[in-house]
Amino acid sequence: MIAIVNTDLNWGIGKEGDLQVHISNDLKRFKELTTGKVIIYGSKTLETYPKQKALPNRHNIILSRRQELIVENAEIVHTIKDLLKRIDQLKEEKNYKDNDFIVVGGESIYKQLLPYCTACYVTKMQIELEADAYFPNLNELSDWSLESESEKYFDSKNQIYYSFLIYKKVKEQ
Repeated sequence: MIAIVNTDLNWGIGKEGDLQVHISNDLKRFKELTTGKVIIYGSKTLETYPKQKALPNRHNIILSRRQELIVENAEIVHTIKDLLKRIDQLKEEKNYKDNDFIVVGGESIYKQLLPYCTACYVTKMQIELEADAYFPNLNELSDWSLESESEKYFDSKNQIYYSFLIYKKVKEQ
């Protein structure tokens, strides 16, 4: 599994149920990285999607305790155990690989599934913004290492510099 996230300098990822800022190139990159893959997210993240519908051209799995939740074109799982079982089934049935399973939010889903991830694709905005949802600070976790960082880009609409970082989980010796 891998995670994809957009954070500010304080690892903030959201404010009042939405992204802090919508950066066009980040959304384009998200689409490129997730199309044709399995995306895993919670019901709060679903609420941020257009018309609260599953994203097209992806296999959507929603991890939620809400037993009554039904979403067209998405599977609902209620526990991490059920999710991991479904991932194993999809690997066998559809020949998916580990990196075809992408965790896309929100805060609680990231925290629950980060131990199962082997890489994190981070869009790091070079600004501190108001946030009420956070991603774990990978720089403070000994089992994560920054592997690469792109040049800095500028989003003229939001007047924000940002870069793309890739963190990898450090293998235990």
